[in-house]
Amino acid sequence: MVTPEARIARERDLYLAVLRVMDAPNPLQPLQDVLTYLVELADAQRAGLELYGDGSVERREWSLFHGCSELEREEIRELTSRGIVASAIAAGKSVHTAHALLDARFSGSASVKSQRLEAVLCVPLAGRLPGVLYLEGKRGAGPFSEELVMLVESVAHFLGTAAERALLQNKGRGDDPTHPYRQRFQLEDIVGRSPGIAQVFAQLAVAAPLDVTVMISGPSGTGKTQLAQALHVNSKRRLAPFVELNCAAVPEGLFESEFFGAFPGAFPGARRTIGKVEAAEGGTLFLDEIAEIPLAAQAKLLQLLQSRQYFPLASPKPFKANVRLVAASNANLEQLVRERRFREDLFYRLNVLPVRMPSLAERREDIAPLVEALLARLAEENGLPRLSPSPACFAACETAEWPGNIRQLRHRLEAALIRASAEAATFLEPRHLFESAAVSPAGIISFHEATRRFQRDLLRRELECVDWCVTDVARRLDLTRQHVYNLMKAFSLTRESK
Repeated sequence: MVTPEARIARERDLYLAVLRVMDAPNPLQPLQDVLTYLVELADAQRAGLELYGDGSVERREWSLFHGCSELEREEIRELTSRGIVASAIAAGKSVHTAHALLDARFSGSASVKSQRLEAVLCVPLAGRLPGVLYLEGKRGAGPFSEELVMLVESVAHFLGTAAERALLQNKGRGDDPTHPYRQRFQLEDIVGRSPGIAQVFAQLAVAAPLDVTVMISGPSGTGKTQLAQALHVNSKRRLAPFVELNCAAVPEGLFESEFFGAFPGAFPGARRTIGKVEAAEGGTLFLDEIAEIPLAAQAKLLQLLQSRQYFPLASPKPFKANVRLVAASNANLEQLVRERRFREDLFYRLNVLPVRMPSLAERREDIAPLVEALLARLAEENGLPRLSPSPACFAACETAEWPGNIRQLRHRLEAALIRASAEAATFLEPRHLFESAAVSPAGIISFHEATRRFQRDLLRRELECVDWCVTDVARRLDLTRQHVYNLMKAFSLTRESK
């Protein structure tokens, strides 16, 4: 139950988000914030925004939802193309039903029956294209209050043009190569729409339904754990445990007991302990930093993979293991095999289906959505205001080097969010991200500023060499055209008129 004080605070946050929607060059994140606050204020199940083609609610142009997975969104889209939305748009006024299943206007809809919808509020948007702001109540919660209906109608009045701007920006970015995979699988925790991530999803689509061992490689901090979790969630073992073991964090002498468990008598003071293999029974066991496993333990892991049996320490009989193994490493295991630091037979047992996570340098077009997603998550985790980055902040993130990849970006954003919140800033600025000044009091240029200047000078020189042809510059520097445009904007590079 939302307290009056919390409600007032949430209404304030909602109206601030609406103001950001109107001012932001990219309204997508503020629109997402509006839906989040509406769901919290209404204690609703989920909320959504939809835009449709001229004169037809059958041709959906754009949508944004809160409170549901990618798989559930298709069910909602199926619902919102019928009955309730059509009625709201045709009448030009809100449709509020306390119980859609019992409402004669909509009770015949197959989608209403399949989802057993109760309270629904659908408010038409003001704008060139027909659209709606959609709110669905929780089962058994009853209808929305008149006060809330008036609030949602007030908010919807300002969202139509912003949704149309988001639609235009979405079309300007071209097709999303990850979209077909996001429709089929639950991939909400992996942010991005770059070709590199689409290739990862293509490999996941092959590996997830099977019960084979998967080896995830890639630089440190790229999100290998999130990929392992996605493999589990989209597998037939999804209802069983997902157990993670960081092999680098386990002392060599304790590895076997940590991995396989132990019985009394295994060592002085030993008690019956459950190992990670037993804890993951029926589910997925994720071994991170697998290159750090001691050689003696590698032999026992190989035996587990071959026979699907293992012996806890001091156990008189073997245990059967019904687990799927997913391993990850940022080390070059083939090189370690050549150096005889990793067993060759174990490597081939693990490397049945290899998947590689790309670095941020290989998917720079994903940095902006990653920044938005990470900031929203960090604000929630730390109880801080949800601040949107300024355009200059986005540009700084896109042009900076991130050798630590997503992990480094996350830590830098967390520190920036804390600094910005401490000074009650309205937006996140580059100075919050990079605390040190561009030039120190002694006149020494920081590494970040030196990198920016080098990129700026290189880009200007290449543009001048090809008479400011962006396509040629993109080819010469091995960048996408959009990334070249982003860099030109970040460095304020414009062609002088002759």
